Formats: sequence, structure tokens, C-alpha cells
Amino acid sequence: MINERNVTQSEARAILEARESIAEPLYEQRIALDIIHKFTKITEEQGLEMLNRLEEGVPRIKEDNIVKIIDIMPTDKEDLNLIFSKERIILTDDEVNKILEIVDNYR
Repeated sequence: MINERNVTQSEARAILEARESIAEPLYEQRIALDIIHKFTKITEEQGLEMLNRLEEGVPRIKEDNIVKIIDIMPTDKEDLNLIFSKERIILTDDEVNKILEIVDNYR
């Protein structure tokens, strides 16, 4: 392992599909790919674009939380608060609205 980082479901789909074209995927990889196909609504490019927009729009939040936001695609403040329930950060109403506005652009 060279490095470790969280990836969005759309990035994971691209990684697994690339590996699938090289060799037969393992059982766990096939299951993961099936689940990702069912629940991921955006492309890898859209996911990376959303990640960049969220990093620029709300620089206080960590990349791990941004990945959760992209994967869950919260629809309201309550959904967003669940993502940050274990964090020490409290989002302002402006930050919440900015995040929801960015997410809504990718629905």
C-alpha cells in the first residue's frame, strides 16, 4: 500500500471497473460493484467536481466528511447534521445552505 484515502462511491466504481477489465474480480469486489451500481447516482467526474466545489465553498470541513456528503447526497439540514454528529464542528446556517445548494446541483 502506497497511501490511503477515502474515495467516493463513484471513484470506487471507476477503480473496480478498471480492475474488472484487467482480471476477473474477486467475489467481494463483484458484490461491492453491484451495490455501487445500484446506489451511485453520479459519475466519477461529477463526484470530483462536487468534491472540489465543496472544498472551496466550505473550507472548514474535512475531506472525509466531504466524501460522506457526496455518497449520501443529503436532502435537508437533518441529513447533513447526521453526517457531522460525531464531529466537533458545528456548521452555520450559511454553510449548511451552501452544501445543500452544491449537492442539489448534482441530483
